[in-house]
Amino acid sequence: MEKKDLEQEMRNAPPEDVAPEGAVPEDAAPEDAAPEDAGDAAWQDAPADAWETPGHVDEVRPPESGEDAGPAGELAALQDRHLRLAAEFDNFRRRTRGELGDAGERARAELAGKLLETMDDLQRVADTPLEGTTTEALHEGIGLVARKFAKVLSDNGVEPVNPVGERFDPNLHDALMMTPTDDPEQDELVSHVVLIGYRLGDRLLRPARVTVYRHEAEAS
Repeated sequence: MEKKDLEQEMRNAPPEDVAPEGAVPEDAAPEDAAPEDAGDAAWQDAPADAWETPGHVDEVRPPESGEDAGPAGELAALQDRHLRLAAEFDNFRRRTRGELGDAGERARAELAGKLLETMDDLQRVADTPLEGTTTEALHEGIGLVARKFAKVLSDNGVEPVNPVGERFDPNLHDALMMTPTDDPEQDELVSHVVLIGYRLGDRLLRPARVTVYRHEAEAS
């Protein structure tokens, strides 16, 4: 080859450090390669069970650095959760106690308001002038007040225990004395109620004070 032709070929040749058009450098990353922060995005989008600690679901979180916290880190997380739960329970207990106290206060106030009306009626009977008032009128007035008072108790769930003729029940009755009887069928029946008892639902407020029949067999 002549010298002139060699120089012409060298001038037309492309530079060695320039890649041909459309070529991809060997050290270039492919187009579908994930960016550097792709790992963080994948971690955030992963389901919750992907980072839950086995045996302690949603209690222990992995450290932000991505390193394994180990038993010490897990213990610290459990202690923190325990303190938070204890604080929440303490707040719940105080709130519940306050709500129960308010409910009880409202119930007592409502009952007291109804009893005040009965107290007003009783006071009017007591203030009735004796002149021109008969015993029958006073007796009738007191009876009306007593019936109104009994209705207030009944409306609030208080029921009387008046077991005349019923069998003696030590859970509801308080026997004051025994009354002898010749009839064996009357044995252990309530013969007289000295003081009526009261109960509220299943709770006994006051037992009924009664006398009870006792049959004694005649000696042969």
